[in-house]
Amino acid sequence: MPQTTRWATAAIAVSTGMPGVATAATVNVPGDFATIQACIDAAVSGVDECVVAPGTYHETIDFFGKAITLRSSGGADVTTIDATGIGGSVVTCASGEGPGTVLDGFTITGGTGATGGGMHNDHSSPSVANCTFTGNVVSGSGGGMYNEYSSPNVTDCTFRANAGGWCGGGMCNYHTGSPVVTGCVFDGNVGSGMQNHDRSSPVVMGCTFTGNLVGMANSDASDATVGNCVFSWNTGGLLGGGMYSEGSNLRVDHCAFRGNAAKSRGGGVFCRLGNLTLTNCSFNGNTAGESGGGLFIEFGGGTSVVRGCEFRGNTAPWGGAVFNFARDTVVGNCTFVGNAAEYGGGMYNYVNSSPTVTDSTFSGNTAAYGGGMYSIYDSRATMTNCVLWGDSALEVVNDEGATSEISFTDVQGGLPVGAIDGGGNIDIDPMFVSPPDPGPDGTWDGVDDDYGDLRLQAGSPCIDAGDPTFATSPGETDLEAHARVLCGRVDMGAYEFGIGDYDCDRSVDLTDFANWSACMIGPSTAETAVPHTPDCEAFDFDADGDVDLVDFDPFQMIFRP
Repeated sequence: MPQTTRWATAAIAVSTGMPGVATAATVNVPGDFATIQACIDAAVSGVDECVVAPGTYHETIDFFGKAITLRSSGGADVTTIDATGIGGSVVTCASGEGPGTVLDGFTITGGTGATGGGMHNDHSSPSVANCTFTGNVVSGSGGGMYNEYSSPNVTDCTFRANAGGWCGGGMCNYHTGSPVVTGCVFDGNVGSGMQNHDRSSPVVMGCTFTGNLVGMANSDASDATVGNCVFSWNTGGLLGGGMYSEGSNLRVDHCAFRGNAAKSRGGGVFCRLGNLTLTNCSFNGNTAGESGGGLFIEFGGGTSVVRGCEFRGNTAPWGGAVFNFARDTVVGNCTFVGNAAEYGGGMYNYVNSSPTVTDSTFSGNTAAYGGGMYSIYDSRATMTNCVLWGDSALEVVNDEGATSEISFTDVQGGLPVGAIDGGGNIDIDPMFVSPPDPGPDGTWDGVDDDYGDLRLQAGSPCIDAGDPTFATSPGETDLEAHARVLCGRVDMGAYEFGIGDYDCDRSVDLTDFANWSACMIGPSTAETAVPHTPDCEAFDFDADGDVDLVDFDPFQMIFRP
């Protein structure tokens, strides 16, 4: 059927409701239509796709509710929709579009207006993939993309050098706008890489936020879920460089916060009046002008949880790594190394803060007061199964009515003034595999720093020295994802000793080698690996569920015949 006849017949089918007449067509721009909008206007919803050849198309487009695919044939690098000089949003979905409306493989640029310079979604949830939003500038919200009452699927897109005046230079999600954003890059946007406001709760996975004016901002009950993302070199205003949250409950897992900065509080993350759950995250080299170089948490009636996280080389005058302000934060299986402050190199607890810290290690942190931890104004920290060693000056300082209850913890120099002795505490070198070292210059400046290896050597007094009543939760692990208890009783610190020590005699010797050989099941490829039995978990160094040749190198490092 000739193309012109096909389009005429389709039009008749749509107008008369005749069944079985319209057939799917792939229509080309500029081959069949001179403009992208002309192709959209002619396309049959739910049937057709428009394929756009490489080039720059000076226009704005609106899908008008049609469930069609609009894709480029050559990709975003060679196919651009440019609205420069035209005005308004480059792409609009404001007629109830759903996932069947697809935008794939374009550079979107030159958008202007009040909201959604690059793309404006209103009560619509299209699918957007492989697009680059750049050079879009709005006076209000969403320089790159604006989602109001809209939850699009956004995959493998780049939001670069866009600007918004109030909400989200890269992307603004507003009024329950809750997109699923996967594998995207937010780079160099002004007005935050992504901002979520008014009950907007996106799911953000595998994304990078770099060099934005705040990486991600959340406010007014916007409960974002964020996983496997990297926030680096974002610079906030007063509050929150990598991430800002107010009045929202966030879940953040397996994310890295590196080199972010805030002028006042929360270089890595700032959280106020909401609950924050941080698991398996790293905070490296973040800074704040006042407090909480890595993390700042204040106010709110709930409990924030920080578990399985590493804090390295963060700085602020108060609380180099973490600052708690009237919060009851739960911290577990974390390490604090090489953080620096005037007060509280590792952690600062301010005004009725009552953090609970378990199974964590503080070492190499520096402060004039409380290298490991500083508490003031009726704050009460509880520490169990921890190691505080090699921090200066003094491991723990309690000031102005503050106290700390310490149990089954290794504290260099013994318990501090004002502490409550919960029993089981020691003051003996924990025997780290490699203690932290700031390098020849003696300062933690990120130049020659060695954060060491805070695992315990065989013979450490911290092995099997934790609280004997400690009971693990289902699936609970140490910082290396090994079982939290390996040899009968929990250890002090963030790492369990016992990997490689099959017979739990506190040494890795020929007896263990014989058992390692029996547990080693062969190739290290995921396709051929066989899960180990529970007894062989002691040799699964990389915690991938099997014992193979990949585990042999670390076994050799601790083997002592």
